[in-house]
Amino acid sequence: MPATNVPSFAKPWRESFEDYFRWSTVGPQTVGVDLGAKPLAPMASHPVLWRLALPLKNPMSNGLRDSDEKDAVFAVQDALEACLRPLGLLMVGNLVEQGAQVVYLYGPKSVTAEQVRPLVRAHQGAYAVDVVRKRDPDWTAYLRTLFPPSLHYQLRLNRQRVALLRAEGDPLDVARKVEHRAHIPWEFLAQEVEARLSGLGFQGFRWQLVPVPGRMPVLRYRLDFHRVDTVDDARVDAVAEEINDIVEAHYGTYDGWDCLLISEDF
Repeated sequence: MPATNVPSFAKPWRESFEDYFRWSTVGPQTVGVDLGAKPLAPMASHPVLWRLALPLKNPMSNGLRDSDEKDAVFAVQDALEACLRPLGLLMVGNLVEQGAQVVYLYGPKSVTAEQVRPLVRAHQGAYAVDVVRKRDPDWTAYLRTLFPPSLHYQLRLNRQRVALLRAEGDPLDVARKVEHRAHIPWEFLAQEVEARLSGLGFQGFRWQLVPVPGRMPVLRYRLDFHRVDTVDDARVDAVAEEINDIVEAHYGTYDGWDCLLISEDF
């Protein structure tokens, strides 16, 4: 179970914000999420979610933030984050929909609304910020509401991995064995995933029942397999998509790929 003992005013992770757009059942949304918090989520020391909603002054007709209001909204968001950080409240992202920008923070259960509301009023500027405190020990709001879809996140990791290989002089268009990993909840589903992936030329399947970290760890089947492929941007994205589609359809998660570095003088 992830747990961290750090000063309450410091983020115990390196910030890595990313913005993306998506459609939801209530309309369009723009999301800004700190991906750096993912390895530590959920933090047992910060089981309380704080939602600070800033009603937009001039939202667009689709409920999203107008570019003319962006600077004002983010100035207030930054001021709120700074004044609440000493209480141990750590911002993990924001979501814009239906005419409001909602800021998400997690904090210790000892922090009360009586402590937070006066600070919010003192730093909200021209915005009447609504404050909601809610227990969320599993960080559901971060992991399910803010965090990008699995394929979107994997494509981002692909960019990082390919960039590292390119920086080492790897000729990315040279085919080599690429190792992949996925986690599947039940054995019969793992068997179905293996059959589907075998039909696509993957091989070397290895199963292992392993605990998956979390507030309440569970056992899942870890499935390792490989195929010979190139690792240029277009190819790794296409491969990730075909694996992810199969694994997600069987309630699993695709956890990425790895390969050996090939030097120019191979």
